[in-house]
Amino acid sequence: MALDIFPVQTSIHPVPEAGRSQAPHEAAQQRAARPVTPAELESTIRDLGRVSAAFNRRLTFTVNEKLDQVVVKVVDADTDKVVREIPAAELQHVYERIREVVGLLFDERA
Repeated sequence: MALDIFPVQTSIHPVPEAGRSQAPHEAAQQRAARPVTPAELESTIRDLGRVSAAFNRRLTFTVNEKLDQVVVKVVDADTDKVVREIPAAELQHVYERIREVVGLLFDERA
């Protein structure tokens, strides 16, 4: 399954300090404006894996095909128990149900 990664844009921008150059902020905006390559994505995932290993955790990345959304699970390395799921499983079920209801609503009106 292909996973398309799109840049995330936020509406929160740090306020620059007086006399400080805007160059780092502009460079970050330029990086956010281009799509992420598969090699960059793999590198980032490896880096996250190394950081999580330092905390005795393991990260798993899956795609919820019904939502077409990436799901991250934080797993305890010793017990293999899921410590946290992002987004939470309950929210995923709510999103799925909302999509079903919206689909039924529009199907009935068409």
